[in-house]
Amino acid sequence: MTPRRVLLLSRPRHRIRIAILDDHPIVALGVATYLRDHADFELVASVSSVDDLFVVIERGECDVALVDFYLPGDRYDGATFVRRLRVEAPPIAIVVLSAARAADAECVCHRAGANAFVEKTTPLPLIAETIRSAVAAPRKFFVVRERKVEARVPHPREDMLSASEIEILRHIAEGLSVTQTAARLMRSKKTVSTHKRSAMRKLRVADDLGLALFLKEKFRY
Repeated sequence: MTPRRVLLLSRPRHRIRIAILDDHPIVALGVATYLRDHADFELVASVSSVDDLFVVIERGECDVALVDFYLPGDRYDGATFVRRLRVEAPPIAIVVLSAARAADAECVCHRAGANAFVEKTTPLPLIAETIRSAVAAPRKFFVVRERKVEARVPHPREDMLSASEIEILRHIAEGLSVTQTAARLMRSKKTVSTHKRSAMRKLRVADDLGLALFLKEKFRY
C-alpha cells in the first residue's frame, strides 16, 4: 500500500468544513494555518466581512462558522450578528472566537444562538477541540475551563443585581454618565458610582468595555 493511499484511508469520510470570519488578518491567518494541518478539517474560506461569510454559507460550503464577536466595520455586530446567522443558517455550528473575556460574552453568545465561545488567547489545540465538540453535539454549548472543553450553560449574571443597581445600569445604557444619572435620579454622584462599581463586581466585569457589552444585550432599545 502506497503512503498516499494510507493517508487517504486515514482521513474521515466527511471533513468538517470551516469558514472563518475575523477582521484581524493576523489572527485569521494563524488560526487558518493551524486548522489546515488537521486531516478532519477543511478550511473553505477566511473572510473579513459578514456579507462575504453569507456568500459562503449560501453556497452550502461549510459546517462551522468560526466568527469574531466584535465587527466594528460591519453593520452587524455582536449578538445581533450571531442571531442573524443562527436564523439564516440553522444547521451550521457557530463558534465565537473573541477578544472579549469569557465572563463578559459567554452568556450573550449562548442566548444569541451560538454553539460555543472561546477567547482568542485560547491555545489552538483547544480551539480545534471546541470546533469538533460543537459539531458532534449541536444542542450543547461549549466553553473552555481550566484548559478543558466543557459543555455548560452560562447563567445570567443580572440575577444577582439589586433593584437600585439595575435602575442605574438602565440609565447608563441610555448613554448617560454617572453625573447625569445622579442628576436624573436626584442622588449623589458617589451613591451612583458605588452602585455602578457594585454591579460591575457582581457581573464580573472588569472595565467599561465589558459593561457596555452587557448593557447592549440586557437593555436593547
